[in-house]
Amino acid sequence: RAEVVVAHTHRRLRSALYSMLLVSIATSALMPRASLALSSPGAAAMRARPTMLADAAQLGSALLANGAAAQDFTPLLLGQAGVCGSMLVGGYGLEKFGDVPEPKEVGAEDGAVDIYRDSPLRYCGYLNEVGEAFRPLIPVEIVYLSYVGAITYILADTLDKGRKGGAQGGEGAVVRATFGAVDTFSWQMLASVVFPSFCINRLVVILVSLQAQAYCPEALQAGWLPTAAGLLAIPALIVPLDVLAHWVLNGSLRKVSAKVLDCEGIETECYVGDQ
Repeated sequence: RAEVVVAHTHRRLRSALYSMLLVSIATSALMPRASLALSSPGAAAMRARPTMLADAAQLGSALLANGAAAQDFTPLLLGQAGVCGSMLVGGYGLEKFGDVPEPKEVGAEDGAVDIYRDSPLRYCGYLNEVGEAFRPLIPVEIVYLSYVGAITYILADTLDKGRKGGAQGGEGAVVRATFGAVDTFSWQMLASVVFPSFCINRLVVILVSLQAQAYCPEALQAGWLPTAAGLLAIPALIVPLDVLAHWVLNGSLRKVSAKVLDCEGIETECYVGDQ
C-alpha cells in the first residue's frame, strides 16, 4: 500500500509541475495579446496581428540577434521571468520530491572514460551560457560563436553515442543506436542550450533594465554586474534544468523509444542493448 501511495504522490506532483510550466508559458504568450485587446480601437487591429507562431519566431530572433539592451518591464518580459522561475522551482521540486529516472548512456562501459562526459571537454557544453552572460559586454557575433561551439560539442557527443550504440551489436542495434543518439541530442539541447540560455538571457536583460531605471543606485550600475550574475547563475541552473530535461523526455521521446524498442518498464535500459 505504501508503494501505491508513493507512486500516486509522484504522479500528482508531476502533473502539478507540468501544469504550472504550461500555465507560465501560456501566460507569457497571451499577456501581450490581452494588453492589445484592451487598447485596440476595434477588432480590425486584432485581425492585423501576426499569428502566435510568427510572434514566437520573432521573439526567438530578437533573443538571438540583439544585444542585452535595457527593455521596458512589459507583461511579456515579466511572463518570461515567470517561466524561468517555474522551470527552476519545477526542476528542484522534481529533484527533491519526484522520481525522474535517467537512461543509461549509450555504449557506456564500467570504468571506461567518456571524454564527452568525464573530461574537461564537457565544459564546452556551457559555452553558450557563458556567451549569454557576457552579451552586454561583447559583440553579439561572439555570442553566436559560443552557440556554435556548444552545439558542435553536442553533435560530437551525439555521433559518439550513436557509434557506440551501433558497435554493441545484437538484434535491433541500428534502431537502438539511432534512438540513443536522438535521445542524447535532445537532452543535450534542452539541458545545455534551450533552457539555460533562455534563463540567463532573461536574467541579464532584467538586470540591465533595472540598471537603466532612475532609482537604481550608482554603485549598482557597473556594466559588469549583470555578466557576473549570469556567470554565477550557471552552476545554480545545472541540476534543476538537467532534471527538467529528463522529465520532459521521459514523457515524450522516451515513451516512443520504449514502445519501439520493446523495453517498457525498463526504460533506463532501452539504449544499452544486451550486455
